Amino acid sequence: LAPWVPVVGLEIHAQISSNSKLFSGSKVQFAAPPNSLVSFFDASLPGTLPVLNKRCVEAAVMTGLALNCTINKKSLFDRKHYFYADLPVSMQC
Repeated sequence: LAPWVPVVGLEIHAQISSNSKLFSGSKVQFAAPPNSLVSFFDASLPGTLPVLNKRCVEAAVMTGLALNCTINKKSLFDRKHYFYADLPVSMQC
């Protein structure tokens, strides 16, 4: 094992307290009626683009720094595309 160095990575899913969604300006409200807090982007209308919630990114970075984590200088986000009959927009938002 001398030439090998073990590297362990952790993926943590934590909910950030925010008044709006991460990639749209739609409000977040517990127990809101179904489909009542949906923007054009959330509905995947053609031509709509995401708007990143800067406050959520700042909160995530501050949490990482508080935990002594290394923060990447650049992050990329990709949409997952699916081909399911019950998912007409072919993506998970």
